[in-house]
Amino acid sequence: MRLHSCRISGDWSFRGFRALVLENSLLRATVLPDLGGKIHEFVHKPCDRDFLYHNPRCLPRPPVYGANVDNWWSGGVDEAIPTGHPCSYNGEEYPYLGEVWSQPWAWNVTVDTPQTVEVHLRCNTIIAPLRVERWHRLVGDRPILYTRHKVTNIGLHPCEFLWGIHPAFAITPECRIDVPASTVRVAESAPDWHLGQSGTTYTWPYARDRDGSRVDMRRVQPFESGWHELHHATELSEGWVALTDVTAREGVAMTFSRQVFDTVWLWLVYGGWRDLYAVALEAWTGYPAQLSEAVASGRTARLGPGETLEAETSLIAFQGLTGVQSVSSSGEVVGDSGSGA
Repeated sequence: MRLHSCRISGDWSFRGFRALVLENSLLRATVLPDLGGKIHEFVHKPCDRDFLYHNPRCLPRPPVYGANVDNWWSGGVDEAIPTGHPCSYNGEEYPYLGEVWSQPWAWNVTVDTPQTVEVHLRCNTIIAPLRVERWHRLVGDRPILYTRHKVTNIGLHPCEFLWGIHPAFAITPECRIDVPASTVRVAESAPDWHLGQSGTTYTWPYARDRDGSRVDMRRVQPFESGWHELHHATELSEGWVALTDVTAREGVAMTFSRQVFDTVWLWLVYGGWRDLYAVALEAWTGYPAQLSEAVASGRTARLGPGETLEAETSLIAFQGLTGVQSVSSSGEVVGDSGSGA
C-alpha cells in the first residue's frame, strides 16, 4: 500500500525571509509569513512548473507599511484587506492593497502527519479593527493547496471592507483564461481605453474594441500588445477561475467561496504596465477597487463588533486539458479534453 508523503518545514529561508514549505509527492508550496503571509511558490512537481508569477525586477525585500505596493510587488499570492486601491475613508488613509501584505504574520504548525499538514497564520490590521487568519493545508497526495480564511471584527463598531485574494500567474501567449462569469465591467483599459471607457459592460468572454470587433478575453495576448486591463466579472455561476497552458496541456485553478467572494477582478498585464507580463485572477468581496467607492455603491463586506466572516479557497494544479469548463470544491477540474486534478 502506498504511503502518503505530506511534510512541512519552517527551517528554510528565502532572501532573508523565513520560508514555510508544505509539500507532498505532487506539490510544493512556499509561504513567506514575514512578507504578508505571501504564497511565494506553487510548484506542480510532475511538470516541474511554478504557476505563480515572479517579478523579474522586484525580488522580495522587507516591506514598509503604507508604501505603494507597486514598488514592492514581487508576484505570488497576496491577501488584500480592507481596500484594493488606496483611498481616504472615515478620515483615514488606507494603503494600496490594504494593510496585511506589508506586515509579518504570526504562525504555528497545527497538523504534521504523513496524511495531512497544516499551518495557521494570523495578522491584525492597523487602521481597520480586523484580525485576519489563514490555515493552509495539504492532504494526502492531492495536487491541491487548501486554505481556510477567517476575518474577525475585533473593534467596537461595525466595519465595512473589501477583501480579496490576489494570485498572480505566469503566462505565455499559449495560455487561456476561464471564468464562469456573465457580465464583466471595464474599470481600466490601456492603451487609450481600447476596450471601452470605465463602466463599459460586456458578456464574457467577448469584449468589443473601438472598431466594434469582437475580442476573446480568454486568450492571453502577446507581450508586444502593450495591454493593461482591470475588469470586474460579476454574476458568477460558480466560484472558480482557471489558467491553462493550451500547448503544454497543464494549468492552475483557484476555487473560492462564492457566497463571500462574489466578484472576480481580472488584472491583465500584457506589457502595458511597467513592461511586465502576468495575469492576476482575483476573488473579491466586491468592487470598485477603492473602499470608499465600494461603500458608496453598497458592494462591500460588513462585520459588526465580534462578528466573523469565513471562507475557503484552494489552488489546484491539473494536467491533460486545453480549457476548463468547471472546477468543483473538492478539486475536480473538468475541461475540453477530459477531466483531472
